[in-house]
Amino acid sequence: MFLLLRDWFPRLSMLTRNDRILIFSLVAIASFSFARFFFTSHEGKEVLVKVGNRPVQKVSLRMDKRISVEGEKGSVVIEVKGGRVRVVESSCFQKICVNTGWINKPGQNIVCLPNKVLVTIEGKGSPTIDAVSY
Repeated sequence: MFLLLRDWFPRLSMLTRNDRILIFSLVAIASFSFARFFFTSHEGKEVLVKVGNRPVQKVSLRMDKRISVEGEKGSVVIEVKGGRVRVVESSCFQKICVNTGWINKPGQNIVCLPNKVLVTIEGKGSPTIDAVSY
């Protein structure tokens, strides 16, 4: 294999043993950092339910529970099950909050605008900055 690389990259033979060790070390560190960042789980710990600006209820994701919250236009039923949360029923017209489905990572939200209900997962890996734009 090295002979084939030597044909394609003639300067590869000019690398010393220390150069190869340095390159291998940098590739190994980059691979480890990539794997750690993308494959570690950031599990949420609590679900925060707000109506308007006031927090209504805080529930652990570890317990299975159904929560009924009165919003501005009607009731919203929230289900916490198996470390995930979703809106099961809502009195809003378009049902975007119901169609959002399950969420399970810190920083994810379900919003029901007509009822002014916000369901947020809070946890250890909650992001502080989502994106930066100039």
